[in-house]
Amino acid sequence: MKNTIKENRDFRFAYKRGKKIVTPYIVMHYYKNRTDTTKIGITVSTSIGKAHTRNRVKRLVREAYRMYSGSVPNGYNIVWVSRSKTAFSSFEDVRKSVLTCLIQAGLLDDAKNG
Repeated sequence: MKNTIKENRDFRFAYKRGKKIVTPYIVMHYYKNRTDTTKIGITVSTSIGKAHTRNRVKRLVREAYRMYSGSVPNGYNIVWVSRSKTAFSSFEDVRKSVLTCLIQAGLLDDAKNG
């Protein structure tokens, strides 16, 4: 996937200085970057499970974000942090959490994506 956050300093900046939105399944940290592209990063703690479980969670979050990525304005770094509930959740739960985070952050208009 293109436009991903790879540097540790970018993740730390999002945690320290970015804004945060919390849902039961995921936490979204975001901040405005100085470029014209939106980058995302997904983190899953080892406490969530083994590698195959963590990879499943990352796939769920990535796909849920992809559904709305065309409507997100350019110029943001978004970090998705999964919570322990996400390992046992359905795609629909994760999709709703992603949508809720994007709407609360003002990055998405809920009228056109409800």
